[in-house]
Parts: sequence; C-alpha cells; structure tokens
Amino acid sequence: MPRYLIQRRRGWYAVLEIPKDLHKHFRKSRFKETLKTDSLTVAEKRVLPLIVQWQREIDRVRKGFPANSIQDAHREADKFRRQGITNEDIMDIAYDALVTINDQGQSGFTTEEDEKKFLVAIQEVFPLETYIEDWYSSLKNEAKTKEMKKADVQRFVKTFPDAFKATEHSVMLWVEETLIDKDGLAPATCRRIMSACRDYWKWLARYKSLKVASPFTSEVVPKKYASKDRRTAGNKRAEFSVEDYHKLLNAVPENDDALRDLIVLGAHTGARIEELCSLTTENVTKDRLKIVESKTEEGVREIPIHSEIKQLVAKLKEESKDGFLMSGLTFNKYGDRSNAIGKKFGRLKESLGFGRSHVFHSFRKSVAQQLEDAEVLENFSARLLGHRIATMSYGHYSGKLSFKRLQETMEKVSWTT
Repeated sequence: MPRYLIQRRRGWYAVLEIPKDLHKHFRKSRFKETLKTDSLTVAEKRVLPLIVQWQREIDRVRKGFPANSIQDAHREADKFRRQGITNEDIMDIAYDALVTINDQGQSGFTTEEDEKKFLVAIQEVFPLETYIEDWYSSLKNEAKTKEMKKADVQRFVKTFPDAFKATEHSVMLWVEETLIDKDGLAPATCRRIMSACRDYWKWLARYKSLKVASPFTSEVVPKKYASKDRRTAGNKRAEFSVEDYHKLLNAVPENDDALRDLIVLGAHTGARIEELCSLTTENVTKDRLKIVESKTEEGVREIPIHSEIKQLVAKLKEESKDGFLMSGLTFNKYGDRSNAIGKKFGRLKESLGFGRSHVFHSFRKSVAQQLEDAEVLENFSARLLGHRIATMSYGHYSGKLSFKRLQETMEKVSWTT
C-alpha cells in the first residue's frame, strides 16, 4: 500500500499520523481526508500537497502556533487562492482574517456571523439559496419556464438549505415521503423538480466552486413509482359531454360575451386556449383559422371553421379593436393572453361542480372523442388537433391532408342535443 494512502469502500483517503505529544493540540491522532477518487494514479497525485500542508501544520505547532488557527488559515488560504491571489500574499491575508484560539479552546471568531462566513468560505457549509438569483439570470428559457425552474429550486432549498445536508438518500426520502406521498405530486412532476435542481447544482459546481457530490441520481424518483400514474381515475383529464357544454354556456354571466365566445370556439375547433386567445385577425379567413404559433411544431396548422361558428368568427373579426380575434384580453407578465380568462373559466366550471379533471383543455379531448366515435382515421384527427403522427408514411413523408378532407372531418363534431 502506498505511503500516506488508505483505500476504503468510497475510494482513496490521505492519512498522516500525528506525533503522540501533539494529539492534545490537534484533538485527534491523525489527519485523514478523502481524495474523492477510486484511481490510485490520481490519488498519488492528490495526496502530496495534503501531506506537505499537514506536515507544515505540525511544524508550526511545535513552534508555538495554536493548531486550530493554523488549520483554519490554510482553509482560508484556499478561498483566496480560488480568487487568484498569489501564494506570496495568501498566508498573511489568511492569518489576518482569523482570531487566535484562546486558552479555553473556543471558536476563535469574535461573532457567529464571522464564523458563518468563514465556514462558507471553506465549504464546511454551503447555503444553496445564496446564488439562486444569479443562476436564474443565467437561464435562457422563456420567462414562464424560468419561473417554474426557480420555484422548483426554491422548494428544494426550503428543505435543504445547506448543500451538505442533501445526500442521495435524504433527497430520495424527500421525494418519496414529502413530494409524492404527502403533497400528492406525480412522478413526472417530481422528475421535473429534480431536473431543475440538478441543473442548479451543476451550475454551482461550475461557477461557484461547489465541491459537494451531486445528490441527484438518475433514479432519484423511487423505482416503485416509476411506472405508476399518480393521477387517480378521479382526477385524470375528462372530456366535456354535449350536456356539459350547454350547462357551461347557460351558466356564463349575460355580460361576459368573451367567455361564452371562447367556450364555443374551443368546442368547435379543439384548439388550445392560448392558440385561440393569441389568434390574430390577419390569420383568420372565411374558411379557416391559421395557427402560426403553438407549443409544438405539429401545432402549427390550419383549422377549418365549423359551419356552426362561421357567423361568430366573422362577427369577432369585424368587431376586433386590437387585431386579435378574441379582442380585449390582456397580456400577463409572460406575454400570454389566456391567463385571466382561463382563470375565469376555471371559476365557472368549479361553480357547476366540475373538478380538477375538467379544464378548458378538456374540449380538445371532447373533439378527439367525437371524432373517434365517428370512426375518423387517427391521422385525420391528428392533423386537426395538431398532434404528432408517429408513422413514417404519414408522419415523415406526407405533407398534409387536403383542406377539403379536413373540412369534412371537422363537420363530424356536433354539440347539438
């Protein structure tokens, strides 16, 4: 076994025996520190600087320096070294930053705040909240996604404020016992949270010198939940029936034409709420709605205007005062026009007893269900709804269906009682 090295289950460690007459000064019999590697070659390269440092500490103690202040000084020196300060100046700065340990063996810091700052500097603790705003500013995602990632990381940091507290085991227990069992989150949601936290951890390691091993493994969501859909039958998305549609329309306040019009458009197009709310009048013709922006590539499409809503669409286009088919809606901070009216729809459906399984998106499921009941081919429905076609023939090579065939398909949707 190479000198100054020992091998344990988690890799190689550097060790140096402390002379017996100095045990009481160092309060231990030997120095020991992980080299964070399973490779003997790498360990042999990393061990020598540590041994030199420890031997220097032993030498200084023999000359009368208190042990703890020397160890702290070397750790403080590491902080300045990372900042690019030359070795000639490091030790003077380090010792000036410390208070010599007193005869009672107390901390050596004048205040708790000084001690906390020093512990952070040497990474005995690493507050995870400190750099969230810096990381958030570095993200290149759209605003809404950035906010979601930030919220996910803040949720994690609330439980694990210090990086040293976050281990693979503790994080896995948090996911299982808190996020899934207590908060009722789906495994997919937990994986999204873990993805944001993993990105933050990598950023800290790259830009803030975090040296703590990442606790986010590929199986951080326990295996027993991997294939389990946490949404029960009671809260899966459900379609609106014809009766539900009329129930909703009848409950809309008389003076809320926008909400009524949105419900009618959603039911007769199967379009997403933001697709309808962001649709400009220039992308509306006599026979079609041109969706030019969507959450997916397949979502960019032309939707035939159902015969039941032609008059409504023509009226909305003619009366628009801001260039949008759904005129008068406001943008939220993410640039979405559907936020406020979407919440209004949520309050309406809840007042009628509809639960979490029914949302505006349920109209897309309703249209898909009606088309399936009418025995429409799946690729026809996919073209109308903006879904991906997975087959090679229709999905890869085929450009699109003729608009006439799409019109014929759309007319199979009916909300008459």
